[in-house]
Amino acid sequence: MQAPVSHEEKLWVQKWTDPSDVERQFNPTHWGYTLSNPDKAYAASCPTLAAYDRLYGEGCAEDWVCTQITVLFAASSSREKGLADGIRLFSSAFAAEVRQYKLSELMLFFARYKSGKYDNSYASFDAKRIGNAFFKEFLKERVHEIDRVERARVQQEIEDRRFTPPEGYTSFSWYQELKRRAEQGDTEAAAQLQSPSI
Repeated sequence: MQAPVSHEEKLWVQKWTDPSDVERQFNPTHWGYTLSNPDKAYAASCPTLAAYDRLYGEGCAEDWVCTQITVLFAASSSREKGLADGIRLFSSAFAAEVRQYKLSELMLFFARYKSGKYDNSYASFDAKRIGNAFFKEFLKERVHEIDRVERARVQQEIEDRRFTPPEGYTSFSWYQELKRRAEQGDTEAAAQLQSPSI
């Protein structure tokens, strides 16, 4: 286990002091919430699988993925012992391939998979289908959804910066009032007249 390197990682380690704290927060019982709030899944401040391993110990990420996959298996109609035995092997390989994604994003994928969004994914357990659904379907959705979230964030920033004069003033009359106040020594009014620095 390595010490946190960024401020964000330090906050995670303070919030979730050990792997069990992380697993309580990011577990299949929260899939429904994640499905209802995909924007929050993309914007969440939480570890990637790689950061989870680095901060909490090697193997934590694989165990976390294995838990998610086991729930998918348990919810399917499949009961073949060979499939169950292969979960750990598949989880190890899958975790290695998706290390750069946040736990919240992976939860969104697993929740969508469980809900049947990727054709008949809910009906039977197929490790190959899980991988295909992630890489061929979910990642395409992710790009579009993150783009939409980012556009909405930028639009909100623009809206927040948009000037609305106080009640009873037009933009021009408010400018004239600030100019008058600044001339009388009001430093706050003078500051408001300054062009914003970019």
